[in-house]
Amino acid sequence: MSKRKQFTIEEKANVIFRLKKGEKNSDIANELGVGHSTISNIWKARDKIEQEFQNEKLSVKKLRNCTHTDLDNVLLRWFKNQRNLCIPINGPILQQKANELAEGLGKHSFNCSTGWIQRFRARHNIVFSTISGESNSVNTEITQNWLEKVWPELREGYTDDQIYNADETGLFYRMLPLFSGIVFL
Repeated sequence: MSKRKQFTIEEKANVIFRLKKGEKNSDIANELGVGHSTISNIWKARDKIEQEFQNEKLSVKKLRNCTHTDLDNVLLRWFKNQRNLCIPINGPILQQKANELAEGLGKHSFNCSTGWIQRFRARHNIVFSTISGESNSVNTEITQNWLEKVWPELREGYTDDQIYNADETGLFYRMLPLFSGIVFL
């Protein structure tokens, strides 16, 4: 046996799988270089470990319980709703919402810290990334109507080389117009 060793959820799930297949506790312990009691403790906590494994928390080494599970569940539900609406959420917004929800739940002494938000994100595998989904908010009926009716009227009297796509107008906001015959859309 060697030094103290911590296993990830994935490694613990592998130990449980091997025990279920019928491998001996002592064989696994010798192979991994740990004591028999370590393997026994993993077996005793198998329900919780398997649940975490199914939730894809594979790299976690210690299973920690949340002290405010009701707040945790409500905040997670709110976060998922915002993500489904393609609303970008960052740490300070999540922290403010956690404080508001805690107040609504009667937890007046709760003060959400950045550490609590980090642990919340780790518990639920939340990654703040750019939400690309501008097309999700576009109504296709309005778009089709615009292409069929409005666009042909706007185009009248202009050639193709006089029409520019100014989708990224922020890049050109200080640019002076070259001549007045250009249509910006």
